[in-house]
Amino acid sequence: MKLKNLLLLTIGAIITSTSCKKVESEPIIATESKPNGAQLSNFFTENITAAKQNFTINASSPALITGNQGTTLQFSTNSFEDATGNSVSGNINVELIEIYEKKDMLFLNKQTLGDNNGTLSPLISGGEFKITASQNGNEIRLKPSYNYNATIQAPAGVNPNMDIFYQNSANDDTLTWTQEDSSSISIISGVKYNAYFDSLEWVNCDYFMNQANPTSVSVNVPNGFDNTNCAIFISFDGYNSLTSIYNYSNGNFNTGDYYRIPEGLSVHFIALAFINNIPYSAIIPATITTNHLQIISALTATTESQLATDIQNLP
Repeated sequence: MKLKNLLLLTIGAIITSTSCKKVESEPIIATESKPNGAQLSNFFTENITAAKQNFTINASSPALITGNQGTTLQFSTNSFEDATGNSVSGNINVELIEIYEKKDMLFLNKQTLGDNNGTLSPLISGGEFKITASQNGNEIRLKPSYNYNATIQAPAGVNPNMDIFYQNSANDDTLTWTQEDSSSISIISGVKYNAYFDSLEWVNCDYFMNQANPTSVSVNVPNGFDNTNCAIFISFDGYNSLTSIYNYSNGNFNTGDYYRIPEGLSVHFIALAFINNIPYSAIIPATITTNHLQIISALTATTESQLATDIQNLP
């Protein structure tokens, strides 16, 4: 009898021990395999930081700077003031970010989506830029009625419809652009743009895609992926244009009530997330149909360099 009781106690202890181990291990496995929104956000932030170029100029003299991708910015004498409206003189720091291609639009989360009289529509980009200025760590601005001149590369070719847009929202996830009411932009020798900007921060050279039959678009993503930990982009084949889809409900990203994509366009849907600091992506070709629904069944592990190559190879 004692042997039998001892055997039962031993078996019970083994079962209890095994059960405890299962309870402890399951949450760890689930946590490690979950997409991480902070890691995705850090990816965009780190790429923005890496793209920053810094120049020192004298605010009391005319100044010309040239970015790594060929953008030139020319500032006139005494064109800056501080937050209280006092004229700024002496050395100042000018910071420049250049975005000319889809890879950078995605890596820096700066999509090309414009406000077209209350409806959001894709923009075809001729270049996006962020210009800020500071002195002794304090941000400064252009004086009223002052502007700066920019010569802008046109790697995709020039277009007479190109215009100037300014950032409409400070939130990168819902970034849109608003067309300037009175802008000045011209074509130089058929290969570059010349423009005047009266505001610092993010600016954009674009024109609306304006294709016929705009429609809504939804993207179904796997369980566990949502707008807190996953980004969805649309790359438009043959155009220097990449937009995002940020509305989300019940497992689907969607363009919402005021955002439309032209029917009949060939595109590539791109999903991006991070798990354990490893990028996971899906790139799927499609043609936009009426009330388009795109299903993304899985994201697969990749590397940042491979992702960059994949985006650069898109049509």
